[in-house]
Amino acid sequence: MNPSAPITPSAFPALSDPAGEPWPLELQMLPPGPLTSAELVQQVSPSLVRRHYHRIWHGMYRREDQADGLEIRSRALAKTFPDGVLRGRSAALMWGDDSAPEDAPPEIWLPATRRTRQGRVYRYGAMPGHAITEVDGVRVTTPLRTCRDLAVDLEFEDAVVSVERLCAMVAELPAQLRAAADHPSGRGARDFEQVVRACDPRSVSAMSSRARMVLADAGCGDFGHGHQVRLGRNMVELPLADPVARCAVYTSPAPASVRWERSSQAGDAESLRARRDRASARHQSRLQGAGWTVIIVRELARGAATLLPRPGTDTGPAGVARRAAGLLAARWPTTELRLPAHGEAASDPHGLWGAPW
Repeated sequence: MNPSAPITPSAFPALSDPAGEPWPLELQMLPPGPLTSAELVQQVSPSLVRRHYHRIWHGMYRREDQADGLEIRSRALAKTFPDGVLRGRSAALMWGDDSAPEDAPPEIWLPATRRTRQGRVYRYGAMPGHAITEVDGVRVTTPLRTCRDLAVDLEFEDAVVSVERLCAMVAELPAQLRAAADHPSGRGARDFEQVVRACDPRSVSAMSSRARMVLADAGCGDFGHGHQVRLGRNMVELPLADPVARCAVYTSPAPASVRWERSSQAGDAESLRARRDRASARHQSRLQGAGWTVIIVRELARGAATLLPRPGTDTGPAGVARRAAGLLAARWPTTELRLPAHGEAASDPHGLWGAPW
């Protein structure tokens, strides 16, 4: 926006609340948070502060159309301690990790000890300069250092999922992780190595990563990400599949927490999701017609599942698919098993239907 241009309603994009109603222009013209008490006094009248701002914690505020979650609390923490460095979940979120819970406490590394505050995590110790960078004007740990911190701090599955999401966002990270894991050293080196070895950087979503780990932990089949099959004239990448068992797993995660966006952006995102869902449904149907078993894992109940089998002991291709469905259903009860259209998997001794990544 041109600073010298007059302020008009058209100069501000329309914002919408969760119900889809536009926020008042008065609100859209106010500075967004996180803002300190001193900044609010200088920029906003007391009456507007009372009407349109909510406290994040003592002395720090957000505008009412900003969702209260890990992102804004992390930015608020970085603003509180400009000499600190966001780390752990906070740093992962800044790099694009979408697996962190919104209610996770923000984390920061500080050069000197401070009094601990509820709902915030302060860390101290050695932090070399090469492990620090900036994202959007905020000091954060580098992706590689962030992965190391996650491996030490989180439960194993959560750490693997978060590292895989970072790999999806930072192209050079998988190579960096492999190199670092080949020469582990320092605190938490063993945990870091185990997490890296368990990662599949081709994962397409956090839930797909969790489904793969459930199956791998039980020794069920050889499910992996990035497998491709030819459907008609197109090569299609499956989210999670065992090509030998001819079984594909599609995941449907819980909707993300509400984030108030520009109405045009929200509409574009919804349209894109609808197109992807339609394409996914077509692929699933054609896979069944080609002799594949399709398992659909839903995080939230969306109707009764067609089958909730128990894990079996058959190790053949059909047995792997049924056992996989049972294992996934034990964790996500609305898991749905869709058998091949012709009742059994098609024979494919030469791998003509698909090829590994």
